[in-house]
Amino acid sequence: MSDRPIKLRDLRKILTRFGVREDSSLGKGSHTMFFRKVGDYEVSYPVPTSSSEILAVYVRGLRKRFKLTAADDVSDDDFYGK
Repeated sequence: MSDRPIKLRDLRKILTRFGVREDSSLGKGSHTMFFRKVGDYEVSYPVPTSSSEILAVYVRGLRKRFKLTAADDVSDDDFYGK
C-alpha cells in the first residue's frame, strides 16, 4: 500500500465513491468524522481538517479501518482513481 498525502476535498470525493459519509459536527476541534458500514457495523474515523492536505498516516489508517486496502480487494489504483 503506497498511501500518500492528499487534499481534503479529493479525499472526500474518493470516499464518497465507496459509500463513506462525513459528519463534521461530530469531530472535535479541527477534526471531521467519516463513517462507513463495514459488515454489520458502522465504523468511524476522525481526520484533521486544520490543513488542506491530509497526511499519509491518516489515509492509511482510514483505508484499513474502512476495509479499502488491497487485502480487501481495493487496489491503490482503484482507491485513487487511476
